[in-house]
Amino acid sequence: MKKILLLLTITFVSVLTANAQCVPDPAFTEPGVYPDSTTGLQSACVGELYEQVVTNIVPVDTLVEISPLFPPLTLDFDSIVITSFTGLPASMTYDCSTILGGCTFIGGETGCLIISGTPSAGEEGLYTPEIIVDVYLAGSPDSQATEIIDWYVLEILPAGGCTNTLSENTTTALSLYPNPTENVLTLEGLNPSANTISIVNMNGQVMDRYTTLDTSSFEMNVSNLETGIYFVKINTSNSSETIRFIKK
Repeated sequence: MKKILLLLTITFVSVLTANAQCVPDPAFTEPGVYPDSTTGLQSACVGELYEQVVTNIVPVDTLVEISPLFPPLTLDFDSIVITSFTGLPASMTYDCSTILGGCTFIGGETGCLIISGTPSAGEEGLYTPEIIVDVYLAGSPDSQATEIIDWYVLEILPAGGCTNTLSENTTTALSLYPNPTENVLTLEGLNPSANTISIVNMNGQVMDRYTTLDTSSFEMNVSNLETGIYFVKINTSNSSETIRFIKK
């Protein structure tokens, strides 16, 4: 199996109802998966219909290392096929919308996968879906690779909990990584006008706060936090952005 040098991307789109069709978000035009591992999936609540759209834009080609003795070759993507999707609660399912139908995304395609359902009492907690993907490249005698996507986390909250959570909106200029994390978080893309950065738990309690910022990149030590979901809130003089992260 050849080493694929480009990170492969699979898109997962807004939660579905029975037989619903997802629609890729037209706001995204570059190859990638949206939301990414930093933004994450929206939380779900017991008794409320859940919808989460993830948009997948497959690259046209990628670099493949055939041999250490020769430079990498540029090969076209033939297709990316989701062969397994596990780890969702029993009340939820998934479906894809692609040119070929099913969960086969061809090279250069913008498609989506939709997760949907209404969580039941007793399903509260964190879920870590695992998606297994087969990747096929054109023009190579050894053109198949298998990728495992396991960096999404889905939280199911008790009934009524979704109306009390903080906003998870963010901007494409901000980047928070690694996510999930055990010790240190790095926030990049800060505006010099940022006044404060706060770490807030699911109950809205401020766990830590940083002020007097004058940098575009900032590191935060979160090793003292308990395992769970938190929010980084960035305040400026005229706006506020919130990014969710998971403490392992």
